[in-house]
Amino acid sequence: MAARSGQPVAALAVAGCLLLAGCSVGLPSGESTATSTLTPVPVPEEQGAGATGEAEIAPPRPVDGDRIMPGLRTEGVADPAALAGLHGRHLADRPYTRADSRTVVDANGTLRATRTDLLVAAGGVPFLAERSAVSTPRYDVTSAFSEATVYHDGGRAYYRAVEDEVNYGTDTIPPGEVVPDRTGRAAVRELLSAFEWEVRRVEISGQPHYRLESTAFVDPEPLDDAVLLSDPRNATARLLVAADGRVDRYRLEYETTYDDRTVGVTETARWSNVGETTVPPPNWIGRARNATRQSVDSRSGGPAESPEPRPPGD
Repeated sequence: MAARSGQPVAALAVAGCLLLAGCSVGLPSGESTATSTLTPVPVPEEQGAGATGEAEIAPPRPVDGDRIMPGLRTEGVADPAALAGLHGRHLADRPYTRADSRTVVDANGTLRATRTDLLVAAGGVPFLAERSAVSTPRYDVTSAFSEATVYHDGGRAYYRAVEDEVNYGTDTIPPGEVVPDRTGRAAVRELLSAFEWEVRRVEISGQPHYRLESTAFVDPEPLDDAVLLSDPRNATARLLVAADGRVDRYRLEYETTYDDRTVGVTETARWSNVGETTVPPPNWIGRARNATRQSVDSRSGGPAESPEPRPPGD
């Protein structure tokens, strides 16, 4: 597979954004169609629980039972925004690893499968996002690249994208436009608001956890934003919440309609290595930087006047 440099940086940055941002219940997706024009727009960075607008998104509910933690009672989820906010705050100042997957299947097998692995340093940057996507000819949604990796050091984003060739580039796009909702706070909030829940206390490796299982699908709207998929139904979900409020993992399954037929969707997310994840610069960061310089040289007819600074450790 050939390596290719000197690509227009803006185009590569847009491709990276489209590949890594947006999806059902907040998971990175970036799916696009040949007939659609998609433009990345600024995405607000995460805010604290109770921020403006959250009451309208996921209002508190009348739930009986004893209080376990903010938003969670023994008889269910009383405040999706509060519980999701607790999860987000727990991760905000800690490094962590997050793995998301999404699979769409019909009666003949898998139509599309995507996976995103995210390594995040304390405070949200630097981070490294790696994503792969595979579709069958039966599915009309494709991504710009089959594999893409983005490393963001807080000031610049560095891209490596794979299709028939390997493309590199860099841009000053803000972190929140490349991978919004890195902690998964918004995804958790929307998932919690879509269901009513049963809560059970369990022990895992000697540590107390709370297992949430859906009992009723009450709001399909958070699931109804995937390209070419409509009418989510027959949905079920499970979450595992640690005693400190951090969500360890969740699994969501539902049926939806694609091309006038029923398909199944499974989405998963898992957080691990909290407090232990490291995010070193990738070994290809020099190629991404050089690709940008070559692109500038080709447009200006000479070398760039101000070479990009080298990040520490490169």
